[in-house]
Amino acid sequence: MIYIARNKFNGKSGTELSGKILTLYGFGWVARYVAKIAKGIGMDVYAYDPYLQDDVMLKEGVKPLHSVEDVFKLGDYISLHIPVTEETKKCVNWNLLSLVKEDAVLVNTARKEIIDEEALLKVFAEKKKFRYVSDVAPDNSAEILELYPDRVFFTPKKMGAQTSEANTNAGIAAAKQIIAFFEKGDTTYKVN
Repeated sequence: MIYIARNKFNGKSGTELSGKILTLYGFGWVARYVAKIAKGIGMDVYAYDPYLQDDVMLKEGVKPLHSVEDVFKLGDYISLHIPVTEETKKCVNWNLLSLVKEDAVLVNTARKEIIDEEALLKVFAEKKKFRYVSDVAPDNSAEILELYPDRVFFTPKKMGAQTSEANTNAGIAAAKQIIAFFEKGDTTYKVN
């Protein structure tokens, strides 16, 4: 968010994040961590998660929203934290994207499949200051980059947990799960 707020550090003035509204679509562990950081830099944080009660968000100091439409209407920065399911494929569509503020920033660290890519192109054309940041490039990324190079940022690959510490912790967690299986028959995290 800081990168895009500062216009990619190109010498042009950017905007402050303090005082801006961050809305979260989904409120799992990653979204909660994002909320914690955002509150620490002075953002007002709201969240919508149809599977959680308001008290879960309130406990984290986050204001609950009661519709996904409110996520897109209210946010200066809209951060997506939902899984890909049959229900969520292309759920970020024109009905939602048409609601964003003229200068909204959509942050997708979820999955590209939740975005309707044609609607994404349309929002770029209609909202002249709209920006999009993602750690997973959409299939039409070349077209978006050609048309709107100063309004998008894609990392080269899905960056979630791509740190040496995360990889070490994943190995430790796997080893603990194997031990738990052999010692107690625990199959909590089995794959098949």
